[in-house]
Amino acid sequence: MSSTPEEISDRQQARVGTVVLLAAAIMAVLIFCDRGGMLNGAMPRYWYSTRQIHLLVCAALMLIAAILLRTRLHTGPLFQNCQVMTRQDCPLCDEAISELLKHRRVLPVIELVDVDLDEELQQRWGETVPVVLLDDRVRFRGSVNPVLLQRLIDAAELRRDRAAAGEAKV
Repeated sequence: MSSTPEEISDRQQARVGTVVLLAAAIMAVLIFCDRGGMLNGAMPRYWYSTRQIHLLVCAALMLIAAILLRTRLHTGPLFQNCQVMTRQDCPLCDEAISELLKHRRVLPVIELVDVDLDEELQQRWGETVPVVLLDDRVRFRGSVNPVLLQRLIDAAELRRDRAAAGEAKV
């Protein structure tokens, strides 16, 4: 099974995040030992001259690790297909497409279908455009609700993560 560049990048990011978290944990232990008087001169001289910034550096390392471990740069499409039924000179269609493009990192290529070019599509969708179909299921009619779109994306990510965790156990 070959890995995509996105998966490789995600693994590298996770490794870097783990190393940064480990460095923050080691620094936290050193700070605790230093403040508790358990080091007794065991550290280099600059350690004692920079005591004021230890907590700041440790907190910054933990924040960086949290960002690296929680953020996925490349997740890939969560759906198999995305179609938008449109009509010529439709401002609602333009708004719907604009909203979908905000989530292009998790959506497949958006296929625009002009219902005016096909009599059957015109009868089926008529004046309800824009109509957004994700994985061949109608998800939005008339407009794209950003909150509902985010919920669909979150649910799809959860399904994908659970499926990945199930595969990892096998």
